[in-house]
Amino acid sequence: MRILLELRKTPMKLSHVSEKCNFTVPETARNIARLGEASLIVKDAEGCFHLTPYADEALKLLPSFEFLSKHKKYFKTHTFSKLPIEYASSIGVLNSSEFTNQISVVFFNGEKLIREAQEFVWIIVSEILTSTLPLFSEAYKRGLDFKKIMPRNANVPADILALARDPIFEQAARAKKLESRYLDEVDVTLVLSEREASICFKTCEGSNDYAGFRTTDETAIKWAKSLFLHYWERADHRETTENHA
Repeated sequence: MRILLELRKTPMKLSHVSEKCNFTVPETARNIARLGEASLIVKDAEGCFHLTPYADEALKLLPSFEFLSKHKKYFKTHTFSKLPIEYASSIGVLNSSEFTNQISVVFFNGEKLIREAQEFVWIIVSEILTSTLPLFSEAYKRGLDFKKIMPRNANVPADILALARDPIFEQAARAKKLESRYLDEVDVTLVLSEREASICFKTCEGSNDYAGFRTTDETAIKWAKSLFLHYWERADHRETTENHA
């Protein structure tokens, strides 16, 4: 793999590959031979090795494997198996994301995202934090579009319900700047703006410990936005009777 990644940068002779990868020449020669037999590299008339078109395409699949390998400890206890296959197979877009398992940092980043958003804030959550309600109020005053997806059976504490009855939220709902939809179950926790995204995957037992990934990468944000819309289109406006009450 290291040889392929080096040759993707520039064609090289065997001795240069050996130096770059810090391999012995015999070891490099053995690996070069294997890569050639696998149709991943070819040798030109000057003795330089190049990637084949097949290798170019294969390397495009590496980010997902690299992401999983980098965070293998996390994925021993967390899963994204319920994500739609098109999103699970492109999980490598999160390769440059920042991982944190400190709850205080996750909440701080989420609140910072809401404060700094200029266009929209879209969230998929199992619960609403009391501390975020004033931030959502301020976001509406700035003209932001706010969309929220929650599980139908989410338990919303009475103090949060009381705060949520602020007239500003009714105004936002009437202006269609505040929309809520519900699913029987949410697969991820996602907080998203036009500038960044934070995503947390569930534990293998199905709970949420809020350990996850934050990214400002443009491609990753597009991926997160598309994922949110996937769930949004499948969600509806129906809450449980208990929540509505």
